[in-house]
Amino acid sequence: MTVTQNWIDEVLEAMWVAREKGQQSLDEVQTICQADAQQPVDVNLSLKEMRRRNLVTDEEKNLNFTPEGEKMAEAIIRRHRLAERLLSDVLNVSEQSMEVTACQFEHILNPEVTESVCSFLGHPPLCPHGSPIPKGDCCQTYSNEKIEPLVSRLSDFELGKHGKIAFITPSFHKRFDRLTALGLIVGNEIMVHQRQPSFVVRIGETELALDEEIAQEIYVKMS
Repeated sequence: MTVTQNWIDEVLEAMWVAREKGQQSLDEVQTICQADAQQPVDVNLSLKEMRRRNLVTDEEKNLNFTPEGEKMAEAIIRRHRLAERLLSDVLNVSEQSMEVTACQFEHILNPEVTESVCSFLGHPPLCPHGSPIPKGDCCQTYSNEKIEPLVSRLSDFELGKHGKIAFITPSFHKRFDRLTALGLIVGNEIMVHQRQPSFVVRIGETELALDEEIAQEIYVKMS
C-alpha cells in the first residue's frame, strides 16, 4: 500500500489538533483522523513514512513534530481554517459542506492564494469553531494596525464611506435580476446613506431603501 501526500497531510493536521488538546499520543491522533478525515487513513503506515522524511519523532509515547513537520502542519491548518472562514462568512454554506470543502481546500491552495484569502477576510485570528488560525506573512505586515477585511457586507459598511460592489450572493435568482435592474451591479460605486429608520444606499444620484437581508447579500470593497 502506498502512502499518499493526502494521508500525510491528514496525520499532520491531526497531530496539530491533538497538541492543541494537550494529548499527543498515537491513540489520540488515530481518533482524530478517524473522526475528521474524509477518506480512511492508515495512520501507522503514514507515520512510518513521515519518520523516514524526518517530519515526526516519538518521545515518551508522544508524537512530536520536527521543525520541518511543524512548518508543514502549520500551513495545512492555516489553509483549512481560512477555508472554513471563507465558506462560512462569505458563502454561508452549511456546517457539513463547510467541513468537506475545507478539507479539500487544505490540499490544493497554494501560498499566493492562501495569502489572498487571508487578506480578503481581514486576517481573521480564529476559525468559525474558535480555534486559532496560524498567521502568515500577510498578517505580520499588518500586525500593528487595525485590520479590516478587503471586502465586507454592505450591511456592515461604514456610514458615509464609498465603496464598489464586489459581488452579490442573492438567495434566489429573481432577486439578482431585480437588484441589477435597480443599479446594484458589480463594479458600481455605492455609499451607505443612512441606517435608521430604514437602510438607504446611494448609487450615483439614486437613493434606494433596502431590506437588511438584501444588504447582507451584497459585498462591497472600499474605494
